Amino acid sequence: MLTPQNIKQTIAGKGAGEQLEILDAMAAGVLTDGERGLLLAEKGKILWKAGRRGEAISAYEAGSQLDPGGPAELLLSHTREIMDFFNPDLLNP
Repeated sequence: MLTPQNIKQTIAGKGAGEQLEILDAMAAGVLTDGERGLLLAEKGKILWKAGRRGEAISAYEAGSQLDPGGPAELLLSHTREIMDFFNPDLLNP
């Protein structure tokens, strides 16, 4: 059974590209929808840090569809809040 802790342990100390390869390999196995949702949430976090925002949001959306109420749904909600942020003071110095 996959948990957020053992996913993080598996990819710890690796570069972003290698982490994504490991997650894709793990996703190829026989998993529950919840486990696939966890993998997609972690993949989205890696993509977000790499500046690949669109791919990260897509991973969060796919993960939230597989595991409603899971971590990907929360990350998607936070991402939407970040993307919707508007500060008029920044427009009028």
